[in-house]
Amino acid sequence: MPSQSGDLPFVVLNKALRLMSYQELARLRQVHPHWDEICGQMLNSGYYQLIDKSDKLLMRLQRLVQKDPGLYYPTSVLTNIQVHILNQVDVMRAALDEGVGCFPYGILLDKTFGFLKQIEDMINSGKQTDVSWESVAVLAKRASMHYKDNLEGIMEERLGESARLKAAHKLIRLDSFLVETSVQKMEKDNAKTRDDIMWEMEQLQQSNEKLRKDNRELKQNQMKLEARIDILEQKFKTMARLFS
Repeated sequence: MPSQSGDLPFVVLNKALRLMSYQELARLRQVHPHWDEICGQMLNSGYYQLIDKSDKLLMRLQRLVQKDPGLYYPTSVLTNIQVHILNQVDVMRAALDEGVGCFPYGILLDKTFGFLKQIEDMINSGKQTDVSWESVAVLAKRASMHYKDNLEGIMEERLGESARLKAAHKLIRLDSFLVETSVQKMEKDNAKTRDDIMWEMEQLQQSNEKLRKDNRELKQNQMKLEARIDILEQKFKTMARLFS
């Protein structure tokens, strides 16, 4: 068995591990920290798939049993599996959901998936077969006690740390939002100030152009007035010569 994660490419390792049972995956977690991470993800995925498949199968049976009383036995078996097996290990659900731990009891997954397969076969074939779920319920009870005695404290500590990290991330995001909001407000204020200044400059430019135009008109009027004065002066001089 390789002792280093680098001995096998990830793709090869992943494909090889998918051929293993969940019980084997639980043991292989001890090989290497990298294997622990991959196997843990597969165990968690298996747990969630088991819960989802069990819920969907129970809803299907609850619909079918109303028309086919022969399905009462598999419905009863699946109800007992949920109550005495799945509910027993539900205590670790919070740690799994938060990603701070993995489901360590691979044998429970293997055996319970096997029970669901038997129930599906009974639905499809109409034939009743015994499902010995009781011994696995005992294992589930032991697993629950083992978790509470050995792992629950560690998981609660990890959950607390996870909550603190999430709170810190929220504060960082809030600070970033406040900074971004402040920057956006400053940019908006600067843009408004710039627009106001541009408007005032345009108004000044228009006023300046009007003043230049008025000045030109005044000069033109002045020149016309001076020309008329010159004409009048010439007329007065001409009249003065005539009367002299």
